[in-house]
Amino acid sequence: MNSQTARRPSNQRPTRPNKSKRYVKQTARFEGQRDGKALVFGWGGHLSHNQKVQLQRRVTWAIAIAFVALIIVVFVGSWINFNVIVPGLPITSVNGHPIPQSIYRKMVAFQAELAQNQLYGPNGLTVQRDNLRKQIAAQQKSASDTQKQIDTLNKQIKALPSGPGTQRTNLTNQLNTAQKQLATEQATLTNLNQQYALLTQNTIPQAQQNYNQSQVGNDSVNWLQQDELIREWLSGQSRAVQARINPSASALNHAMNDFKANLPKSTSYNAFLSKDGVSDDDMQAMMTVQLRRENMQTYLASLEVSPTYQVLARTMTIDTLAHAQNVLKQLKNGTNFGKLTKTNSVDANTNSKGGSLGWLARGQYAQNYTAAVVENWLFDPARKLDELSPILNENGTYHIVQILGIDPSRPVDSTVLQTLKTNALSNWV
Repeated sequence: MNSQTARRPSNQRPTRPNKSKRYVKQTARFEGQRDGKALVFGWGGHLSHNQKVQLQRRVTWAIAIAFVALIIVVFVGSWINFNVIVPGLPITSVNGHPIPQSIYRKMVAFQAELAQNQLYGPNGLTVQRDNLRKQIAAQQKSASDTQKQIDTLNKQIKALPSGPGTQRTNLTNQLNTAQKQLATEQATLTNLNQQYALLTQNTIPQAQQNYNQSQVGNDSVNWLQQDELIREWLSGQSRAVQARINPSASALNHAMNDFKANLPKSTSYNAFLSKDGVSDDDMQAMMTVQLRRENMQTYLASLEVSPTYQVLARTMTIDTLAHAQNVLKQLKNGTNFGKLTKTNSVDANTNSKGGSLGWLARGQYAQNYTAAVVENWLFDPARKLDELSPILNENGTYHIVQILGIDPSRPVDSTVLQTLKTNALSNWV
């Protein structure tokens, strides 16, 4: 019986070529289920929860990085502004010459430390006060001891037998000596108490009042402005005058040593420099300004002498320009100056006297009225007897001045002369 089963061919399946096998890693991509909720402003509903979380993290990091970058930019900008831009800007100017804020800041540091030294330095006002207190206590004890000696001598004399005697004479002489000593001690004590009262009630409070940011700032600006004017003036002077005004190296060195020695015991020179962000060269430059200013004051004071050139003048001060123009017109038409002054001048010091200023030395009017324009007109060498000024505008008011007399060599009152010497620099400025 024949089998119906077909035999499989005996030939083998063709072999595959001998190639390296490649295996591709299959990773399953999983996307979370969309929740349909908006992420921000109605947007993001199509994202899955995981995608929203990733996006939120990225946004958070971006905001944080941007915030840190902004802080860095602000900090760097502030540093550049404070240390580069602002110091170069002028705090003020004199005749077109700017005074940078960097110089002003150094002067403020110098002035503030000068005030500290004056108050609290080893030779400062508070130390002087404490020393006076000790002297007063010692003087009181000395006077008390002398008084006890006098009381003892009086008792001894009283206990003696009546009538003259060697012992009585000796005791009487001792008593007289002790009484003179007590009088001297009491006078000294009175003087010490007066010094102490002046120091504690006036000098120290005034120095403490001056030691504030506003006053130190104002003084610093004034010193720098005055120094600019002094240096401009010096440029046109002889070498001899320049040598008198500009401080020498030895004078500067001596002044700096005194400055350092008078620092309060609670600080040191290096600590002061570090605290205020200044250098030793900065402080030497500021000390030079101070010494030049002091030398200029001394030089100008030496020029105030008696007798000297003086003018006799009268003035009227008027509130508005239109009013002043009307008064000047009347004066030119012959109306009496004194009469017009009494009815038109707002200066209470002179209107009752027909505007009389009396005899004036240079600087005297500016000192009394803080009016340089009027001062300069009065002492212009071109002035003539009976000359009437134009309208002079100063300090918000209007002035008309007349020259009544000129004396090229008139004695100056001693009190006036001393005041002119004391204020020589401020009058010059």
